[in-house]
Amino acid sequence: MTAHRATILAAAAAALVTAGAPAAAQVDRNIVLNIMIECAKIDDPTARLACYDNNISAAGGTARATVPGQVPGPVGGGAPVASNTPQGFGYEDVRAPQRFQAPSGQLDQISTRITSIRLRQPGIYAFTLEGGAQWQFTEGVSASYRLPREGETVEIERGSLGSFLMVFDDQRAVPVRRVR
Repeated sequence: MTAHRATILAAAAAALVTAGAPAAAQVDRNIVLNIMIECAKIDDPTARLACYDNNISAAGGTARATVPGQVPGPVGGGAPVASNTPQGFGYEDVRAPQRFQAPSGQLDQISTRITSIRLRQPGIYAFTLEGGAQWQFTEGVSASYRLPREGETVEIERGSLGSFLMVFDDQRAVPVRRVR
């Protein structure tokens, strides 16, 4: 999509939002949904985010106060991180306000030891690593998968689209996510 089309969309959205308080209060959510669908077609991530933020108020929502990449991260000279906030490899994936901070010096993989592992549901396990980071399988594993035991070393590497993969004992990689 061209920048020209993004500008036209932004102008149309601004007109919709600024058409007056009574009119904005009565905006049909289908109209807003159609505008959001058009926002999704914008290639430039900054323009797409601006389109969403500029139009969400018409549906009664509020835009985020911060934008990913604009807040200094805790690694490499950013603001100090409180002791109860997640730190270390994969911390940016934990559902906490700090996940929107831009990480710098990001690792691509870690190799560390399991301190505990427990069954969450059939085939899905939660595990804790040295340092206290807690992770969970996002897909079930078969009964033939050999689970790591306490004290054994696993590798967790970045996958595509913000995902993580755990590799253990030359078995297939298991998709995991950091939960704490």
